[in-house]
Amino acid sequence: MLRPYEMSSVIVTGPKSLQEKAIEELHKLKVLHIVDHSKNELADIGKPLEIANKLSELLVKARALITLLKINTKEEASFEIKRGLLEIEVTIKKLNEEANTNFEELKKIEDLISRNAKDPLAQELEILGNTNIPLENFTNYKSIAYFTGYLKGKQAVLELEIELLKSTKNFSLFDNIIKQKNFITLFIDKKYEDQASKALQKHGFSAVKFSNISGLKGFASNHLKKIEEEVSRLEKKKQEIKRNIEFIRAQYKGFLITAEKLLSHELEKAEAPLKFASTSSSFLIKGWVPNEELIKTIDRLNKSTHNKIFVHFAPANKNDTVPVKLKNPKPVNSFEVLMNLYTIPSYKEIDPTFFMFLTFPILFGFMLGDFGYGLTTLIIFMILKKSIPKAKDFFNVLILSSLSSMVFGMVFGEFFGHEELFGYEIPHLLSRSHSLMPLLYLSVGVGLSHIMIGLAVGFINEMNSHGFMHAVYAKGGWYVLLIGGLVITADIIKIIKTQSVVISGINTTYGILVGIGIILLSAVMLFKGEGIKGLIEIPGIFGNILSYARLMAIGVSSVQLAIVVNEQAGQFFHAGPFMAFFGVLILIIGHLINIVLGLMGSFLHSLRLHYVEFFTKFFEGGAIKYSPFGLKS
Repeated sequence: MLRPYEMSSVIVTGPKSLQEKAIEELHKLKVLHIVDHSKNELADIGKPLEIANKLSELLVKARALITLLKINTKEEASFEIKRGLLEIEVTIKKLNEEANTNFEELKKIEDLISRNAKDPLAQELEILGNTNIPLENFTNYKSIAYFTGYLKGKQAVLELEIELLKSTKNFSLFDNIIKQKNFITLFIDKKYEDQASKALQKHGFSAVKFSNISGLKGFASNHLKKIEEEVSRLEKKKQEIKRNIEFIRAQYKGFLITAEKLLSHELEKAEAPLKFASTSSSFLIKGWVPNEELIKTIDRLNKSTHNKIFVHFAPANKNDTVPVKLKNPKPVNSFEVLMNLYTIPSYKEIDPTFFMFLTFPILFGFMLGDFGYGLTTLIIFMILKKSIPKAKDFFNVLILSSLSSMVFGMVFGEFFGHEELFGYEIPHLLSRSHSLMPLLYLSVGVGLSHIMIGLAVGFINEMNSHGFMHAVYAKGGWYVLLIGGLVITADIIKIIKTQSVVISGINTTYGILVGIGIILLSAVMLFKGEGIKGLIEIPGIFGNILSYARLMAIGVSSVQLAIVVNEQAGQFFHAGPFMAFFGVLILIIGHLINIVLGLMGSFLHSLRLHYVEFFTKFFEGGAIKYSPFGLKS
């Protein structure tokens, strides 16, 4: 649990004729983490199998069809490909032609529909569609002038007609409403064109020119009807093609999902030699296998190649770059999601996941620390865990943290910010709203304990890597430093009482002098264990411990906000039945906001205290994650 799976270095080598069988077997086993070979004088990088180009081409086509047909590859697909690659190749070729034909036809029809909708002639005909004027009348006359356009105002047409009658009766005025505007067509004797133009401008006339209807005869409505019939025909054709595409999608969805997976599977095998060392007659694979899978792997490889390949294995050396596969039981392994956000522990390090499992919920619960809030978030996270199964590990972390919040809610005696229910005080060990200094001391005490655990783990890591004495200097020196700091602090706050002494005119105590002496001893130890870096970081460890005061600060801010919400809602409850409704709203919205803020603050600050204060005492990380060949498939 505190260590990853033990790994062995494995070298597989044999004649080129058996390379494909070895790849096939390793792909089935899914245990070998392959180390990429770098070209050198002894061996070149291997070449992909001959079928790789064909597989790559088919895979690109399959994925293009999946994208074109908008198929969700995450759906379950119960389809069996019986004839393997031949069936995939033939079906994809046929499907590609069929799908492309339909999509090309669909694009042409959509372009025609769009063109008809934007056609200037159609737009002009739409304006003239309700006018009973033959289109051939809109031409140039020697003795008649005509105007077409919009007038402003409801009475504009009547007023225009009255004004024109003052000049002449030789005119014809047609009007109709188009998009809530007055559209008019005016034919008038050419002699009165100027008077008509002035009268129109007086009524806010906006001219519309019809430049595309020239040569047309009959009424606009008839021509418009023909265009609408053509558009309707195109729409029917469009829907028919869409049904064809939907039929293709439904019919071939299972095939394409299965084919994509199979081709990815085969291409991974075909391109595997690019990671191998290769000569003209042999191949060599280097990688890592978990010890518990080693014997089975060797047996299966020998059996599949009839004992004609050579497998060499050896335990990991001190300086090897070993891929790491974490080894944690449930529910500890859920906290690996928090490790993945940071970095993976190296092969020789102690895995911090277990410590995250122990301390993350405690720090989280200390800050949120309300039974009602913990119960609410517990229910929400349990529902979300069922709704989003892929994030179950993350929600497992939050569920444990919510349970911790409920426990601390009982310690602090809080229920949605209340310390009393139905007139009775909730039993508690410590009040966050009345005992700030004890809470601060407790927060710093938690920080000191947390950091000392980190230093203890660091001691073990240093001892495993560099020996016992180096661990004593590098990590034991920090313990000595903390002891010195505690002695000085205890003397200052009178936990211990020592005799006063005057040195160079300065009045001090033996306790402080002893503490300073211990700190100087720790500085010597740290310099010997960590060099100048250790001395520079001496002030930092006290800052790390004080950083845990945020446990108190965030918790108290959450309590105070809950109290404000409750008091504001209480004022409405005392104002009568009608106002009580607003009091309920304030309670719901206020506590909901406080829960969200509390969750964010507690989660992020718990992470920070681990990543910055705790991990820096023992953890380096930076390992490569174990990724066995064949796992992607």
